[in-house]
Amino acid sequence: MTISIPKVSNNSSVSQLHHYSSQNGYEQAYLFEKVIEDLVDGILIVTERRELIYLNECARRILRQLNRDKTMVNMVPEEIWHICQTLINSRHLFPKQYWLIESKVFVDSSVVFNVRARWLKLEHVEHPCLLLSIRDHYQYIKDIAIEESQKYGLTSRERETWLLHRANYTYKQIASELCITPNTVKKHMKNIYLKQKAIAPLQDE
Repeated sequence: MTISIPKVSNNSSVSQLHHYSSQNGYEQAYLFEKVIEDLVDGILIVTERRELIYLNECARRILRQLNRDKTMVNMVPEEIWHICQTLINSRHLFPKQYWLIESKVFVDSSVVFNVRARWLKLEHVEHPCLLLSIRDHYQYIKDIAIEESQKYGLTSRERETWLLHRANYTYKQIASELCITPNTVKKHMKNIYLKQKAIAPLQDE
């Protein structure tokens, strides 16, 4: 199936994927687009000239965070473009090798983006493009912690404790963040582990 991805302009809404060979193919492309739009990760396709060909809604939100100038929402941020340049340089130095680059972009102590970049060949584009996958690290951890909290039936305080624990906070840091004592943190964690163990046998049935 051949898919055409139109370039993004500053006046465009969410980019669309189009298939031109058959009606059935168009429906498949539409479903494919919806899957991409609903991904937790931000997906961008960029040319070597820094032209933004495609981005899903999650990527659009991330670019708003990284681009301080609100008029440049659809511009590839310097932090991301630096990673792209590294991949471009590697291709020129090692043309016969396949490279996948992973890096982290730290905006501040609470915002960290995991970025993966690799080459992508599109049928309707003459030169290879760069496919970027960007994940909000702490949002991803938060989503997992919330899902687990519901699964284990945690109280609101246990949920807060578990979220910080999942984000690699120490017991002392959790206590400071929640204005409780380290012993109270230990008590919450003990209760959480007991609830985990209680639900484990049910999953094995």
